[in-house]
Amino acid sequence: MLPIATPAPVLRRAFTLPRGRSIAKARLHLSAAGNVTFTVNGDPITVDGKRAAQDGTKVPRLLTDQSTYDRTVLYDTFDVTALLETDGENVVAAELGRGWYGVTTPQEWYWQLAPYAGQPRLRAKLVVTYSDGSATTLVTDENWLSADGPTTFDSVYSGEKYDARRADQLGEWRSPGYRTGRDWRPATVLIQPGSCAGPSPKHHGALPATTVPEGFKPAVVRAHEAEPVLVNQTLRPVSITETAPGSGIWVLDYGQILTGFVRLQLTGIRPDKEGLTLRLRGGNRIVAGDGTAASPLSVEEENFQHDANLQTHYYTLSRRSTQTWEQQFSHFGFRYLEVMNLEAVLGRAPDLTRDADLLTVDVARTGFARTGTFTTDNALLNRLQRNLEWAEQNNLVQKPTDTPSREKNGWTGDAMASSESESLTWDVNAVFTNWLRHFPDNQISTGQLPMIVPLGKGGFGYDHTPGWNAAWKAVPAWDSAYFVMPWELYTYYGNSSLFEELYDHQDRLLKYYETLFTAENDFKFEASLGAYSGAESPGNNAVISLAFYIHFCDYMDEVGRGLDRTERAAHYAKLARTLRKAFIANYWDTSKGYFTQGSISSENAMAIAFDLVPGSDLNHDDPRHLAGTKTLAENKKALAKLLADRIVAADQHIQNDMYGSRYEFNILSEYGYTDVALKAVTQTGMPGYVHQIARGATSLWEQWNDRLSVNHHYRSNVATWFYQSLAGIKPTSTAYESLRIRPYIPSAAVNSRVPKDTQDTELSPATLDHVSASIETVRGKVSSEWHRRPDGRIDLAVTIPYNTEAEIWVPTQDKPVTAPRGVAFVRDDTSGGAAYKVYRARAGSYRFNAG
Repeated sequence: MLPIATPAPVLRRAFTLPRGRSIAKARLHLSAAGNVTFTVNGDPITVDGKRAAQDGTKVPRLLTDQSTYDRTVLYDTFDVTALLETDGENVVAAELGRGWYGVTTPQEWYWQLAPYAGQPRLRAKLVVTYSDGSATTLVTDENWLSADGPTTFDSVYSGEKYDARRADQLGEWRSPGYRTGRDWRPATVLIQPGSCAGPSPKHHGALPATTVPEGFKPAVVRAHEAEPVLVNQTLRPVSITETAPGSGIWVLDYGQILTGFVRLQLTGIRPDKEGLTLRLRGGNRIVAGDGTAASPLSVEEENFQHDANLQTHYYTLSRRSTQTWEQQFSHFGFRYLEVMNLEAVLGRAPDLTRDADLLTVDVARTGFARTGTFTTDNALLNRLQRNLEWAEQNNLVQKPTDTPSREKNGWTGDAMASSESESLTWDVNAVFTNWLRHFPDNQISTGQLPMIVPLGKGGFGYDHTPGWNAAWKAVPAWDSAYFVMPWELYTYYGNSSLFEELYDHQDRLLKYYETLFTAENDFKFEASLGAYSGAESPGNNAVISLAFYIHFCDYMDEVGRGLDRTERAAHYAKLARTLRKAFIANYWDTSKGYFTQGSISSENAMAIAFDLVPGSDLNHDDPRHLAGTKTLAENKKALAKLLADRIVAADQHIQNDMYGSRYEFNILSEYGYTDVALKAVTQTGMPGYVHQIARGATSLWEQWNDRLSVNHHYRSNVATWFYQSLAGIKPTSTAYESLRIRPYIPSAAVNSRVPKDTQDTELSPATLDHVSASIETVRGKVSSEWHRRPDGRIDLAVTIPYNTEAEIWVPTQDKPVTAPRGVAFVRDDTSGGAAYKVYRARAGSYRFNAG
């Protein structure tokens, strides 16, 4: 199957507004199946309603966001008041790309077989309201004109082909006064996205383009609450290297793995270069060669899941002396750009200084704000924080993805693994809410969810279609996003909107779980995936699957009671008791005193986090009561020691998988192993973050080795520990209505310098003597900053936001504490084996041990 190359259509509509009326406001409601770029009188629309600045930072990209198009289509609303004219002609214009709606390039994910797949289509409504209250409304209809545009092919995976000669033929088609020629024709009115799905559909196969089939149900049009994708910076290459002498193939290194849009700016081009084509291919790694003729450099193309070019643009030159182009309908995840035919176009070899603006990259980001900052006096930790922030942002373009290059898919388990850390550094409330609202659209009749959201139902074994047939099977570790992330939105933002909206869908999923986890099989269910990307053996994934299932039941109990769904809440409370008892009976090894059979570090960390640990001191009616074992507190302490001992035994290397590590770091600090955690985070060699950095990583990797994606995010969950344990900032009630600042102060000397390479292992061990963090919460800024003083005391400065009550735990280091005015001493206390003096305070800034 070859990818279908169809030119991206361009559309325009000229109109005039009534003379003599003052415009009070003008709103553009914009939706598309596929992607759309939109202009008003030649100016691109912006998120702030002002005319676009030269850097284009306020211009939304990749409109509209991906959805499950047969069920839901999203729309955005823009203020275009400043772009309209009351005297003379106005023109609204659009260019349509295939986006996720009309993918034609064949790949393992089978988007090309989605039941809704088709030609891109636009739906727009412009409402101009005048000062007298009257209004003019313009909608997309047969009065719009259409032509084939200069983008002759586009694919979210493969990239774009652009013919500048066609662009010159079209001219300034977005502007008023443009005269349309015979290339322009009335736009075709297509049916809106939707489906004929049902138990006995009256229509089968691909939907017709222009006639509504019997039984057709249109997709719901819903407001897109997430911020659109924006550009926040531009990167220029840091080096330009020929793959081998005389090869004519050049590699541009941007010094950073990123997600973005390639921008081409050619100047001084001779007319006889018309028709030459540049080939631009993005990749994450140089995987072969030393730059000699016998061994040329090679940029890896990660297309082992793709049957067409991956991340490759073709730009065909026109006769113009100056030519500019930027990709519009796709985004690349890459660090290196391999360019063919560049010398032929320039008439010379490229030069880094002279050609600094020839090929730049606009870095793409979903437009949420930064809310958190974390920094220390340890350069290695700061580099890790930088890498994980890039990894998170690179994989939050429209949705949480697993890699922005070869897959671009919304893997649910990956999103959950790092969602908490992302909630501390970024305002992800809207983007996560928007993504979670896609889950019901992707649920099938049995109640099962796919591991990728959204996902087209044309592949992956759905209804006997080709592909990996586990996509819709129950996988609790991945389904965890459906339960953990709504609770986090409530915890950090006070957002409870998804509880009621999702509850019945979650209930349907767990009803299906009850057919898989049964008394007859001792509640053991082996899913297709479980513990993932750990250094230790994943063991039997039935263990992690049951642990998550119990966690889901606890959620359904608590949320159900809050929604007054008492019957279902009681059902899940009872089920959770049964499952807890089974978990302990199945996996607790009395002789060893910990849980076994799964990923040892992961299951024991999650046992503490999910209240699965047994104890002999518990009431006999408690499902965790276990005669003959230690007390609950003693067993928890033993499990925390087990986690630390496994790290120490592995030469201070992290052992946990992506799920267990989400909880493990904080547990280690709470039980007195902050030094162990800090050593593991800063340890050289495999497996670990420092090894990645020594290998030149500027993002994070999917695995501890670089076998798979080197632009992954889920190991960024260590940032939760940075904020909540090293800096000590943690909410103790919803949306920081109350909070605790309790920093754990490490004492061990750890690696503190960024390695040059893997042989550079003497990294200036030093104690961590300064940590500073702040978070812009929904109530205002909370911050925690501590310094280790020469006398050993901890100088702690904190800021508490309005309408918040805080407990401030000041480490004593076995020395007296000097407290400021405005705080009230509460008690002496201990945590993690360290002594604290605890104070209560409300809004304000306070500094302890200042003198």
